Amino acid sequence: MKRIVWLTTVIGVLLAPAALSQDSSNVRTIGLWPHGPCYAAAPANIGGTDYVVMGSGGILMIVNVNNPAMPVKSGEIATPGIIQGVAVSGSYAYVADEYSGLRIINISNPSAPIEAGFYDTPGLAFGVAVSGSYAYVADYGSGLRIINISNPSSPTQAGFYDTPGYARGVAVSGSYAYVADYDG
Repeated sequence: MKRIVWLTTVIGVLLAPAALSQDSSNVRTIGLWPHGPCYAAAPANIGGTDYVVMGSGGILMIVNVNNPAMPVKSGEIATPGIIQGVAVSGSYAYVADEYSGLRIINISNPSAPIEAGFYDTPGLAFGVAVSGSYAYVADYGSGLRIINISNPSSPTQAGFYDTPGYARGVAVSGSYAYVADYDG
């Protein structure tokens, strides 16, 4: 059983002291994707090729970044909502699609991604994390939704936790789900 931890305030970056002590001139832009806003992104390695799976409005794009200086779009698929979060596990991208819940996209063929299944959460899906056979969805006013994704074409809700505020993000590590919960 996963334990739920909600975070009401994020104070700084955990690695800020280490980052501040380093020379910032060591950080530089290698490549740039100039085609519209990006609200969510996740790395993927498909068949030995590096990709970024990213959401731009209601479009999920699979972008080849083997040469990071020149990213190239391999494929895309429209979703019914606005993509707020993306997680990749295996051959699937799990998409927090705001008003349209959790979308599960088969990305095994990056040039032709297809929707494998979906689960329409009761709130607004803003964040998603995957661990094992479960997707954890930060579902705004409906808290944390735990979705069984063992059958990607027919996901089902396995449980939920009603956070005190508005769940905006989620991360999973070991037996814990960490929820960024806004109360304001």
